[in-house]
Amino acid sequence: MNKGKTLDFSGQTIFCALDAHKKSWRVNTRDKDFELEDYSQDPCAENLYKHLISRYPGANYKIAYEAGFCGFGIKRSFSKYECVDCIVVNAADVPTSDKEKKRKTDKIDARKIGRELSKGNLAGIYIPETVMEHGRSLVRQRTRLVQDQTRCKNRIWHLLMFSGLKLDAEKPKQYWSKRFIESLGKLPVTDDGLKQTIEIAIDEYLAVRALVLKVTKFVPSYRFNLCISRCRNYCRASLEWVLLMQ
Repeated sequence: MNKGKTLDFSGQTIFCALDAHKKSWRVNTRDKDFELEDYSQDPCAENLYKHLISRYPGANYKIAYEAGFCGFGIKRSFSKYECVDCIVVNAADVPTSDKEKKRKTDKIDARKIGRELSKGNLAGIYIPETVMEHGRSLVRQRTRLVQDQTRCKNRIWHLLMFSGLKLDAEKPKQYWSKRFIESLGKLPVTDDGLKQTIEIAIDEYLAVRALVLKVTKFVPSYRFNLCISRCRNYCRASLEWVLLMQ
């Protein structure tokens, strides 16, 4: 830092570690040798950027946080600032002492990330394109719905067995056709409570099944759009390379 009336951190790197949560960020700021700040703030990238350029003007800022529930949104929020290099790290790749494992707090986690970041021990994980990330979310949603559909089938099967209603052992393994589902509703049930329970369980299964069908229709079209996007990016990169070589 140059001595004078105004602060100037030109040529220096300020390392900033975040322990990100829904309602707050724990921020640990340091240079290569010393810890400079440790505080909490609102989860806002713009506020953190304004704070850094105000306290450490002229510096380059390297920010790191662990991959988690907040995804890659924080990194993308910092991408518009040229002097900020933000990485997302795998929590398992951050060197941790036994003491830090036993006394786990937001302050300790942020300090640990900041320390290892300043030493150059952290590498960012791969950040997918937004279209790829959304495609993954769509496929994961379908997987969860298929699992829910299987659970609904198992609940109906268990309900029938628990209530003493006989059903061919092979039928639950087959495809649940419209005729088969109608046959479930026509089982000889004399008690109104049990009958309503079975009907509600079948309605739940049909609702989840409809969602599975809906998301399944989206997946092929999304794959097509993703392939088009990749082709465009590839063609654009190839054109830029050709122009560069001329």
